[in-house]
Amino acid sequence: MNQQFLISTLVIALGWVVKRFLIDERDAQVLVRLVFNVTLPALVIHTFDKVTLEPSLGLLPAIAVVYGLFMAGLGLVLFRTRAREERGRLSMLLPGFNIGLFAYPLVEASLGAGALKYLAMFDMGVAFITFGVAYAIASHFSREGAELDLAFVGRQLLGSVPFVVYMLTLLMGVAGIRFPGLLLDASGVLARANMPLSLLVLGMYLGFDAGPGQWKEIAGVLGTRYLIGMAAGVALFVLLPFDSTFRTIVLVCLVLPPPLIDVSYAVQFGYDVRFVGLLLNVANVASYFLLWALFNVLR
Repeated sequence: MNQQFLISTLVIALGWVVKRFLIDERDAQVLVRLVFNVTLPALVIHTFDKVTLEPSLGLLPAIAVVYGLFMAGLGLVLFRTRAREERGRLSMLLPGFNIGLFAYPLVEASLGAGALKYLAMFDMGVAFITFGVAYAIASHFSREGAELDLAFVGRQLLGSVPFVVYMLTLLMGVAGIRFPGLLLDASGVLARANMPLSLLVLGMYLGFDAGPGQWKEIAGVLGTRYLIGMAAGVALFVLLPFDSTFRTIVLVCLVLPPPLIDVSYAVQFGYDVRFVGLLLNVANVASYFLLWALFNVLR
């Protein structure tokens, strides 16, 4: 497992080198869209083809939704005295997790492909929080005073290729329907590219250029995320009556970094994009080493 993490670190470092010397921001964004819309959906199809659906799996998206709603409400309370723009920018960074680009490659490398079914189920709940709740917060507190557009939130969910694939594969699994063999073979080939491409993307977006006073705000947001996430994760790990992989996935997911889509929300609603990008970079590094420590302790 430590060897796999070392390899992952080298690939992330390669991504940083590639971004610095070989490609520009536009090329990196193309790679992000490729992972989200091609290799990650292929991995979901390939993973769920081997999954026997069990009632306990339905608890994972429920945990993600309940926890996300709690963190969203907590953010609104903690930052209630801040200016409107600050309240929206900081609050939207508390709910949601980066599972597609961050968790999949590391969990697969550490726990094996069998653990991905748990991760995929948890990510279904995260999608509702990321594209619904976090978007609503960002929209409501934007400097333009934009009102929440529920129709747009629905279009975001339906426009998310991974989310649509999640729901389609889940419905097909419940109905006992399988994808055609040719599609499964093709998805298996594409799924193998998800891990290296995701790790390269993480490296491409590394950067730690902070503005005045930003480190204090970053410490406040990430301190809240990690303290509560770790406490809730450990409690659920001890209390849930399921196998160790199930409980490990819950613990791991609750200490993941915020989702990359938060950068898009910052651009759309006029928030400080530099701050959001910096916070995500710090969180990526912190979560990376935290996951390495957890996997070593729990193995």
